[in-house]
Amino acid sequence: LFDLSYAVLIFSGSLSPHLSPGIGLVLFSAASTRILVALTSSLPGMVADLSTVPTAILAWSVGAIIKSLPPTTSAIELWMTALATIALTSLLTGAFLLLLGWLRLGKLVRSIPDAVIGGFIASTGWLLVKGAFKLMTNHPLELAQLPVLLQAHALMEWLPGLLLALYLLLISHLRSHPLILSASLVGSIALFYILLSLSGTSAAQASNQGWILNIAATPKAHSSHSHFLNLSQVHWSAIAAQWMCLATVSVTAAISLLMNVSSLKLVTQQKIDINRELTIAGMGNLAIGLFGGILSFHSLSKSMLAHKMGSNRLATLIDAGVFLVVSTVGVSLLSYCPKPVLGGLLLFLGLSLLVEWVVIAGFKLSLRDYLVVQVVLIVSATVGFVQG
Repeated sequence: LFDLSYAVLIFSGSLSPHLSPGIGLVLFSAASTRILVALTSSLPGMVADLSTVPTAILAWSVGAIIKSLPPTTSAIELWMTALATIALTSLLTGAFLLLLGWLRLGKLVRSIPDAVIGGFIASTGWLLVKGAFKLMTNHPLELAQLPVLLQAHALMEWLPGLLLALYLLLISHLRSHPLILSASLVGSIALFYILLSLSGTSAAQASNQGWILNIAATPKAHSSHSHFLNLSQVHWSAIAAQWMCLATVSVTAAISLLMNVSSLKLVTQQKIDINRELTIAGMGNLAIGLFGGILSFHSLSKSMLAHKMGSNRLATLIDAGVFLVVSTVGVSLLSYCPKPVLGGLLLFLGLSLLVEWVVIAGFKLSLRDYLVVQVVLIVSATVGFVQG
């Protein structure tokens, strides 16, 4: 569900016709990195996946590039440019992580001030909130769009997702059991279909009304990927104009990876070679980048869950196998996932980051550092993410 929400975040708007191959690409990327990490990590049962902060920045970058293209740009050119952006980001990030690992410079990245990191993370939370509203309503979360978003029809599109996000935010603070979030999401999907049945609305009608994903009607994965080698259809100038965001993804990925590995080292009380994990993540992203894959690396939450469940390398490989099966033969089954649940999940992620760095950080940081975080967030929200 988390990876599905990331896929919908990236492949939205003009790229929504390619959601089916986009989901397959996300699942293939996560599975490939999981296999490599499971086989080579210094911590048995280490789990790799897409990460919230770099993925949100990548989604924003892809969206900005697509918006900058002329209206006459063909659908295949849009798809090629998006794929090239994703692949290039994975390759650059992989090379950066690999270089850090080879030079044993893992500790240097952690010297970046907490206030700067907090500002980036808070800004990412805002990107996720905006992406969630765009997913649920097809309207951007902007002041000019507030009259539209407050209309009765639009209100019914985003209010259920907001209620779910607030519930997940509350329950995650009250209960720490790893099954709570999973049970809540599955229960939300079940409740959606119960209400749908009581209202006499079929799944097909719900799809036409925009309540659930419309994946089945999108092109097959192989038909979209068959043109990947035609690099002449890529708008390289538009990608080059967003070089700052691509670099930001690489840096935030390195910071996130080092923070995750350091936290796992404390939680598991086991020896973990940080530079080795950097090298593994770098090699993995270089490999998937060659196939247009989306960057992924060691996940703190999923690795902690695996550790608590006594998971080993075999369990992680089986988990990756499930991702591969779904990415090749089962993507159409995901079309039954309700948009309010996916939107609520993205909202939950975004609000979690904002609460952490706007509310809780006020009690932990010095006044100077707290102001730096808020200035970065305000500039990102009002002027632009790159400027922030």
